Amino acid sequence: MGQSIFATLRSAVGLFTGGGSPRAIAFGAAVGMMIGMLPKGNLTVMVLSFVVLATHTNLAAAGLSGALFTWAARWTDPLAHRIGSAILSQPAWQKDFARLYDLPVVPWTALNNTVVLGSLALGLVLFYPIYHLTWEAFNRHQTKIAAKLKDYQVDKVLAGAETVARRV
Repeated sequence: MGQSIFATLRSAVGLFTGGGSPRAIAFGAAVGMMIGMLPKGNLTVMVLSFVVLATHTNLAAAGLSGALFTWAARWTDPLAHRIGSAILSQPAWQKDFARLYDLPVVPWTALNNTVVLGSLALGLVLFYPIYHLTWEAFNRHQTKIAAKLKDYQVDKVLAGAETVARRV
């Protein structure tokens, strides 16, 4: 248990000291936000996870953002339900949704679920603001924070603590 906590902290420190580009970190945070907001166990989350793994994305940023937004999703689910319900109840789109749902793979996406569709729509709307804010923050502050963390040798301390946790 303690080992995984130290590994997570090392990933967070690695965001600043690892030398990852602000664009890769911002993309990871934005896609992680979408993964975190969506209910798990469907093809939509699997496709987004594949995007993270197949592109030049910072995995630590995606993982930390996904964990944060999974925790926050409990408060956004009622809004996602209303958005998904509004989308699915549009008379002009109902025939298209029915045709799509008859395709072999589409039912696995769970886009007929109001929370899944609403979370996906909300995630798409929030994608650019999260990307832009994260990019701005890391572009401005990454080198300063990395210098402070290296001064205190935080990464080495966490690596040592993780080693001790493995042995216990």
